[in-house]
Amino acid sequence: MHIEIAEMARMSERGSSLLRLIQNSHTPVLDLLIRESVQNSLDAAKKHDSPVYYDISIVEFNKHKAAKHFTGIQDKLISRFSGDIQKSIVIRDKNTVGLTGPLHQDYIKDNKFGNLLKLVYEISMPQEKKEAGGSWGLGKTVYFRAGIGLVIYYSRIKLKDGEYQSRLAACLVEDETKSDTLLPEPEKGLKRGIAWWGEKHSENSTRPITNQEKINRILEDFNIEPYTGDETGTTIIIPFINEKKLIAKAEYSEEQWWHKDIEQYLNIALQRWYAPRINNEFYPYGSYLVPSVNNKLLTENNMEPIFSIIRSLYIAASSDLNNVYSTYIDKKDIQVKQIDIHRTLRDKTAGKVAFIKLDRDNLRMNVPENKRSPYEYLDLPKNGDDTNPPIICYLRKPGMIINYETEGKWTSGIDPTPSDEYIIGVFVPESKNLVIAPEEAMSLDEYLRRGEKADHSSWSDIMIGDKKFTIVERIQKRVSAAIRHAYNSKDERENLFRSGALSKSLAKVLLPPAGFGNQPSPGIKTEKPRSKSRRRNTGHKLEITNSSRAADGSIVLNFEITIPEKTMSLEIEAKIDSEGNKKITGDEWESENEIGTKFPVVIRNITFDSSNELLEIKLFRTKRYGSQNKVKVNMNGFSGRLSGKINLASSDPIIQAVLDETLHIIKEGRN
Repeated sequence: MHIEIAEMARMSERGSSLLRLIQNSHTPVLDLLIRESVQNSLDAAKKHDSPVYYDISIVEFNKHKAAKHFTGIQDKLISRFSGDIQKSIVIRDKNTVGLTGPLHQDYIKDNKFGNLLKLVYEISMPQEKKEAGGSWGLGKTVYFRAGIGLVIYYSRIKLKDGEYQSRLAACLVEDETKSDTLLPEPEKGLKRGIAWWGEKHSENSTRPITNQEKINRILEDFNIEPYTGDETGTTIIIPFINEKKLIAKAEYSEEQWWHKDIEQYLNIALQRWYAPRINNEFYPYGSYLVPSVNNKLLTENNMEPIFSIIRSLYIAASSDLNNVYSTYIDKKDIQVKQIDIHRTLRDKTAGKVAFIKLDRDNLRMNVPENKRSPYEYLDLPKNGDDTNPPIICYLRKPGMIINYETEGKWTSGIDPTPSDEYIIGVFVPESKNLVIAPEEAMSLDEYLRRGEKADHSSWSDIMIGDKKFTIVERIQKRVSAAIRHAYNSKDERENLFRSGALSKSLAKVLLPPAGFGNQPSPGIKTEKPRSKSRRRNTGHKLEITNSSRAADGSIVLNFEITIPEKTMSLEIEAKIDSEGNKKITGDEWESENEIGTKFPVVIRNITFDSSNELLEIKLFRTKRYGSQNKVKVNMNGFSGRLSGKINLASSDPIIQAVLDETLHIIKEGRN
């Protein structure tokens, strides 16, 4: 094949910078390779009503036969590797459209580059499909990182006239700053570290080979079968790999067998990231995935239990619980909750979360199967204590799991389970729902896609126009709330509520501190009569004297408070104690800028001693959902020690409730 060495130009990428484009140091290269390559295959599906076939294999080849095809570096390839037999990672898909589009930039019309040019010759070019998983831009750099930087692309497509055409080209990306580079020194100028191989297009450029005989000879030397008949698809060959380096991990147990063999590792990685779409005929958005490793089919029947269960949870959330059939769990144990967001979406439904509590038997962790824990299969850290944090994963329309979360907003407040139990949840967005944004119309799936990092490792909220949206944050809050409502124990709810009511600053000093001054004091509303004179009031606070539990599980608090003279009224309001010492009111909680759900704390009633019958009591509710969260007592001239009872109930087992009291006082005096 002819070589084309990329020349240095302004604003051009170098090999060293391309290899660093995706700064992902926490995900192994083989996982990134699986995530990128499977997604590219699925994005290129030929028909929505038929599956995409994907295989990833380790294939041996003779270095002398292979190296001769690479003009300019063949001698260095042979001398760098000592053994005659080397290995490639070969990624092959079928029932996809292949690398379509023009063969060279000179043939581009209407700015349509096509899949071929975007994948092989360009960088950072976005996918034209809005529902696609990636962008054909940055993720593909993992192909160069998996081997020595050399990648061969072979594809067979069907042309508009009905004829089939094969295409083959190669690309090398290497760190041009190193001393052992493969590419020759340029006659003039700086090294860029990038080159292509193919057939000659012009004096200084190449294009893919289309001659079938030449392609067959190259494929034979790499031990690869060509596409035949009506097959179309793409094969990516990454030669001269270092198996031990690719599966190396600093720490793993002897029982984690997949870290000892690259084929087994690829098998687990496929399940880890694409379990929801593997042989899933209920996948709602088109083609499902039929994967294999070294041509050995991976099906729901030979998946590891944890991944088969995740697949079942996805089916429950994305289609119908009745479609779930599992040898590991009873579908009656799966809970599916709708996640609603108001005002920001055309339809309030942001998606569904399906979750389940598992034991060791479900996961086949006991004798004789002795399967590993979910944290090991998912490559998740786990605290050293004897409890298990919940595991929540989430994904978009393409079906690739973005990440597995055990802490943070996705799992906030969900109780850890004992060491022999596990909570697993899968959130599936309502992808076709529309985001209400005057500046730009987009689906929820497109919103989430734009908020993904280049390596698709997490979701974050984005700006649309000059407005910051909070869709992801609100989804996270509602997912964690749904699961903790289902699984946090009643005793825990009562204990937490009592703790919040009694020990977390239930009452605070509301009157002005000692000393004079004009600076206002929080919690005091002052009526100022025409008199020019004022006098200072000393501070008072609500004191809890006793507490008890009502038959319905609510809390009854006995309280006392000293009411100064000139007090017009007393207000007592239930609030939620949040991070940063912020107290969230009922209306704030129910707003779209905060939680957006019904305020979980209710003031059932308040009563006073019989000697205070003249007091007028009025209960107030939140504006949005009508939660009874505040009481106002008109004092009618009363002053002195006031005692009574207040009855509180909570619908959320994890909240920390507080009571804030405010005395409305007329301050007056003389000069």
